[in-house]
Amino acid sequence: MLRSRPVLFMSAQYFCWSFGMYGFIFWLPSIVKSGTGEGIGTTGLLTAVPYAFAVVAMLVNSRLSDRSGRRRAAVWPWLAVGGLALFGSYAAGSRFPLAFAMLVVAAACLYAPYGPFFALVSSLAPAGISGAAVAMVNSFGALGSFAGTYLVGWVRGTSLGDAGAFAMMAVGALLSAALTLAVRDPRPAAEPLGTVTGQPEPAEAR
Repeated sequence: MLRSRPVLFMSAQYFCWSFGMYGFIFWLPSIVKSGTGEGIGTTGLLTAVPYAFAVVAMLVNSRLSDRSGRRRAAVWPWLAVGGLALFGSYAAGSRFPLAFAMLVVAAACLYAPYGPFFALVSSLAPAGISGAAVAMVNSFGALGSFAGTYLVGWVRGTSLGDAGAFAMMAVGALLSAALTLAVRDPRPAAEPLGTVTGQPEPAEAR
């Protein structure tokens, strides 16, 4: 695995992705509460909205990726848009409806690539080590999630405030998109999904 350039790139990619993702997940309720000034009930309901859109985005993107077989193209554009949406949410400032709409876009885009991403990791890994490669990538993702949760909270308490926190999360997402582009896209399978190859031809077909 350590000699596999694609696996190393995907490990670094998932670190950056998880950095931005878990900073977003952990601090989203605080961001929403500070923007609305509402209590815990309303904050909880509003915080659930981005995840509802994320579920739909994950299902749609995974289905499209399965049909096309193009895994990389189902990962990096979403992450790039997610990073830009995080920037846009902060740029909206006190206009909370616009800022919240950008957070919804960010959540959908950060979650949508999960299925195609792990399919991409498996297809990029050298033969015989795909399971270990996925485990290694996941380990780097766990490190990124810890770093993102901790550092985003720390930055919010400094003079950088929410601006620095949003910038860190956005940069993590954009870096993960760039690292995805740094690996070669595997060739799509020649056979449709579910086709079994190498089997004898039925007698009626002959």
